[in-house]
Amino acid sequence: MTDPSERDPIPRTAFWLGAVGLVPFLLCTGALYAVPGEFTPTLLQWLASYAAVILSFAGALHWGFAMLHPDMREADRNLSMAWSVVPALTGWAATLLQALPGLLLLAAAFGVHYAADRQFVQRFALPGWYLRLRTGLTGIAVLCLILAAFHLVRH
Repeated sequence: MTDPSERDPIPRTAFWLGAVGLVPFLLCTGALYAVPGEFTPTLLQWLASYAAVILSFAGALHWGFAMLHPDMREADRNLSMAWSVVPALTGWAATLLQALPGLLLLAAAFGVHYAADRQFVQRFALPGWYLRLRTGLTGIAVLCLILAAFHLVRH
């Protein structure tokens, strides 16, 4: 049987802010396929930079959970805080790479961070809607990064 909290609706504000946060992913990726190739380096830089910022934001959520979650032991708090900086460092490293490996690193980092979110949710109570929201946001972000990498390989 499904836990009733897993059916909680995603709060409207969280849903809409998350959706608006996808706009730069969608615009940059779509533009790669729609505008002349001379704009490709700029669009790739914008996409990678934005992805790194969002990855950093997603990592920082774990810092917030560690500070505020009432059921965490000190060791779990320390681990969660330590993990929270890994996405930011990975995103920064990705912006230092050439476009293709940078995009692939960002896509992989989003996937790994999502796996960490799933593990966190299994161990500690969070709102039932949190992982559903993260699933959609992460899926679209990763898809955009992969499509951008594919465009780069094709051209």
